[in-house]
Amino acid sequence: MSTLYADLEQSIRANGNPAQEGNASAQGHTEASVQGGGESGDRPTPAEYCRMVPLLDAQTSCREVLELIKEQPDLPCVVIGGKEGEPFGLVMRDTFYRKLTGRFGADLYFGRPVEKFADMQPLIADIGADPGLLIQQALDRPESQFYDCVILTDHGQLAGVLTVLDLMIMSGLLQTGAEQRRRQTVAESFRHVTGMEESLQQVAEAANATLMECRRMKEWSLNGRSKLDEVSQSYSNVVERMNENQQQVTRLIQDVDTISALTRTISELADKSNLLAMNASIEAAHAGEHGRGFQVVAAEVRSLAGQTRQLATDISGLLGSIGRLAKETGALTTAGVGEITASAELLGEGSRMFGELEKAVEHVEGTGETVNRLAGDTAMRAAVIRQELEKGSSFA
Repeated sequence: MSTLYADLEQSIRANGNPAQEGNASAQGHTEASVQGGGESGDRPTPAEYCRMVPLLDAQTSCREVLELIKEQPDLPCVVIGGKEGEPFGLVMRDTFYRKLTGRFGADLYFGRPVEKFADMQPLIADIGADPGLLIQQALDRPESQFYDCVILTDHGQLAGVLTVLDLMIMSGLLQTGAEQRRRQTVAESFRHVTGMEESLQQVAEAANATLMECRRMKEWSLNGRSKLDEVSQSYSNVVERMNENQQQVTRLIQDVDTISALTRTISELADKSNLLAMNASIEAAHAGEHGRGFQVVAAEVRSLAGQTRQLATDISGLLGSIGRLAKETGALTTAGVGEITASAELLGEGSRMFGELEKAVEHVEGTGETVNRLAGDTAMRAAVIRQELEKGSSFA
């Protein structure tokens, strides 16, 4: 065994395996990060878990790298880069140790540049990259690079690295945050669905109450329309009777005119009878003693003619009053018929409006039944959704 190999083995025994010590230190750091991230619940960022590592020149010897790792046992890796600080290679500590601790490893590699051990195609990402995308890129790497660190840069210069453990912790925090958001979303959905269910039940109750009121309004409309139809029929009967009365009054006026004409004729006959009686009385006076009896008859005839004329005059006066009253009655009857006809038309319009109201109430009743049915069905669906949310959530 060469001297270099012996020195390496002795160093490992004295100081412990830097790889194991680094992993333990990293585990403590990431466990604290998990606790902090879990308490805050914030979305993790690569900057929060970025680890500072040395940036070495490509020609740095393996011996110098070994001494550096011995001095800093927490280093998970070293980065190979240019003079401007831009990284382009990665040397993982565990891989480096495995090669150097092999038989003849120290003799073969101690004097060689570290770039011989470097992965010249590492995963390099910006420090502000999305953690989810960064983790997905790390998972998409070949199996040989799966456990390698991810190099982070800031404006093209090395910012640090992320270990696989860091990526796992970030992934866990992302999953925890996603689970919390899922639970929060489910909880909000549960509240919304519960509120929607209550609102739909209230809508169903209101629709049912509206339906009952519509049915009462429909009943009232039917009763009102029936009453108006009865009143309208009564008005029609009254109009018919008043028209008959008007016709009777017209015939009465005609009869009064006829009787008045007869009365005038009787008065004329009474005048003629009075004139004849007067002439007969004169002739009886000329006859002397022989005409005295005829003179008495003539006087009686004159008296009867006077009485007849007076009766005819009285009858004419009565007939005039009757005719006047009959005409006034006819005029009042005509006016009453007009008013009753207008009232009947208003009643007909009211009956028509009740009919329209009945149709509107029927339409509202049908709409209320539909709303009531739809609200009930939707409330049932909301209840089913709420039950499913209760089953699929921890707060149920």
